[in-house]
Amino acid sequence: MKRALLSALAVAGIAFAAARADAITKEEVMTLARLGIPEAEILKAIEKDRTVFTLKIQDILELKKAGVPDAVIKFMLSTPERFGGGGAAPAAAPAATPATPTPAPAATEVREKTPEELQAEEERRREEARRLAEEQKRAEEARKQAYARGVMKQGLALAEDGKWVQAIQLFQEFLAREGFGPGSDEFYSARYGIAAALANAKMYQSAAKMLVEVLLEGPDRPFFKEAFGKLRELRRQVIYNPPDLEQLARFHYGAFSQAFQDEVNYVLGEFFYDYGNYQRALKHFEAVTADSPDRARALYLTGLVQVRHKMYKSALESFQAAIESAERTGTGRAVTDLAYMALARIAYEAENHDAAIFYYKKVPRESIRAPQVFYEMAWTYLMKGDYSRALGAFHALHSPYFERTFYPETWILEARVYSDLCRYDQAKRALERFDREVAVFMEPLKRFIAAQKSPDDFHVHFVESINGGRVEPSLPMKLAWPILSNVEFYNVYRTIRQIEREQAEWERNQDRLGSLGAEMLVKLAVLRKDRVFESGVKIQQVLKELDVTMGDAQVRETEIEVDINSAAMDRMAEEARRLAGEVAEAEEAGPEKVRGGSQAIVGGDTAVWPYQGEYWLDEIPFYRSQLTSQCLE
Repeated sequence: MKRALLSALAVAGIAFAAARADAITKEEVMTLARLGIPEAEILKAIEKDRTVFTLKIQDILELKKAGVPDAVIKFMLSTPERFGGGGAAPAAAPAATPATPTPAPAATEVREKTPEELQAEEERRREEARRLAEEQKRAEEARKQAYARGVMKQGLALAEDGKWVQAIQLFQEFLAREGFGPGSDEFYSARYGIAAALANAKMYQSAAKMLVEVLLEGPDRPFFKEAFGKLRELRRQVIYNPPDLEQLARFHYGAFSQAFQDEVNYVLGEFFYDYGNYQRALKHFEAVTADSPDRARALYLTGLVQVRHKMYKSALESFQAAIESAERTGTGRAVTDLAYMALARIAYEAENHDAAIFYYKKVPRESIRAPQVFYEMAWTYLMKGDYSRALGAFHALHSPYFERTFYPETWILEARVYSDLCRYDQAKRALERFDREVAVFMEPLKRFIAAQKSPDDFHVHFVESINGGRVEPSLPMKLAWPILSNVEFYNVYRTIRQIEREQAEWERNQDRLGSLGAEMLVKLAVLRKDRVFESGVKIQQVLKELDVTMGDAQVRETEIEVDINSAAMDRMAEEARRLAGEVAEAEEAGPEKVRGGSQAIVGGDTAVWPYQGEYWLDEIPFYRSQLTSQCLE
C-alpha cells in the first residue's frame, strides 16, 4: 500500500512539474485530494515546500468541494504563522574586505517625474485603493456569510426542537434586517431553513413548494440533498406531484453517491409514470441499480407499464424480479403482495387458473389486501370449476375477519354454485341472504347519490355520514367500506386532513408570522378546495360503480331464480310421471345428508369445521365444502 501511495505521489509530481515553480499550489492540493492521496502525505508535501497560503472564503469552499480533508485546510490556514513570509531567512551578507577607499558619490540632481510617470503612479494608487476596497468588501461578505451560517445553525436547531414558529421568525428577521433578497446565498439558505422547519413540524403542504424552489436552484447548491430527502418524505405523507418536478431531470447528478442517484431516478420515474409519460418513466426506472431499496418498486411499476402495453411476458419477468428484489433488499411486504397479485391476474386472464391460485396464495392472510385476494381467488376457483374450494373461499369472506368489506356478488356467486350442484334449497337461502344483506341497500344508495349536486357535496356528506352526523339521506356504513378501502380516496382524504391541521396551526400563529401566515392560509385554502373536489369525484365514482355492480347482481339473482323455478317444475313433472307409472321404478337419489360444515385441510390432515359462527384466522385459506352434486345424469 505504501509503495502504491508513493507511486501515485510520484505520478502527481511528474504531472505538476511543468506547471509549478518550487512550491505546492492550492490547485495541486485539490488534485492530490481527488487522486485519493492520504491526508498525511499531502501535509508532508506542504511542509516540505513551506508554502504560505492566503486563503479566502471562496478558496476554502473550493477546497471543500474538491474533497480536501479539513485537517489539510486547517494546516494551510496556519502556514502564515508556521512559515513566516513564505521563504527562508535571507542569507547573511559576506564580511567586508579591506579595499581602496572610494570617493564619495557626487550629489545627484533630483529629476522631476514625467507626466507619464505621474499618471502611472496615480493608476497604481487607484488600483491599490480598488484592491483594498475589494478586500474590505470580501471581509464584509465573509462576516455576513458567517452570520448567515450562525442564523442557519440557530434556526435549524429551533426547527429540530419543534419550534417552527420561532425558527421562521428568526429567518424572516434576518432577511429583513440585512436586506437579502431572491438570488442571494442568504435568501436561499433562509428559504431552505423555513422549509426545513415546516417539514420537521410535519407541516408538509406548507413546506412543499419551498422545498421545490430550493431544489430547482440546482444540485450544486448547499442544501439540495437535504431538501430532496425532505420532499421525498413529504410525498409519502401527502399528495404532491407538481409539474415543476420535471425540471429535476435536466440536472446532472454524477457528483452524488449511487444511492442518492437511485433515489432521484426512482422519484423522477414515479413522477413521469403518474403523468402518463411511460417512455421517460421507464428510462429512469431502468437507471435504479440492483442494490437500491427502490429497485423493487421500480420493477413493479415497470411491470404495470408493460401490462398496459400488453407485453405480458416482459411484465411477468418484471413482477418476478420485483419480488426477488424486495426480498433481497428488505423493502417490505407491500411491493411483494402487489407483485404476486399482478402475477395472479395475468395468469387468470390467460386462463391458467392453477397458476393464478398459486400466486394468490403467496399473499399472507394478514395482508391488508387479503379480502381482495380471497374474492379474486373465489372467482378463480369458480371459473376452474372447483366448487369445493370456491365455497370455502366464500365462507372465509363471510368471517368476522372481513367484516369491513362489501362484495355485493358474493351471495350470488354462492347461489350459482349451489344451483350448478342442483342444491336448490341452499341456492334459495343464498339468494335470501343477498336480499337481506345486499339488495336492501340498493334504495338508500340511489337516494344518497341522487341527493348530491356536486363533487363537494359527495365529500362533505359522505364524511358527515360516516362520522355519525345528521345527513339526510345518510349512507349506510356497509356502503362506506368500498370507499374507505379505496387507496386513491384514502390518499386524498389523508391529504385533506393534513391541510386542515396546517390551517389550524397557521391561524393559531398568524399574529406572530405576519404576511407569510396570511399567504400560506390563502394557498392552503385553495389546496383544500382542490382536494375536496378530487375526493368527491372519487366517492361519486366508487358509489356509481357499486350501484352498477349491485344492479348486475340483482339481474343475476333473477336468472338464478328462473333456473331454480325451472328445476322445481322439472322435478314436479318427474314426480308426476313417476306416480302415474310412466317411469319404471328406479333408484331415487334422496337429499344427501351432509353435516353443515367445511373442510380445513392443513398439511395431510383433514378436519370438519362448523359453518355456524366459528372461524380461525390460521385456517381461513384452507376451507373447503363437502357438498357434492345432486344432479341426475
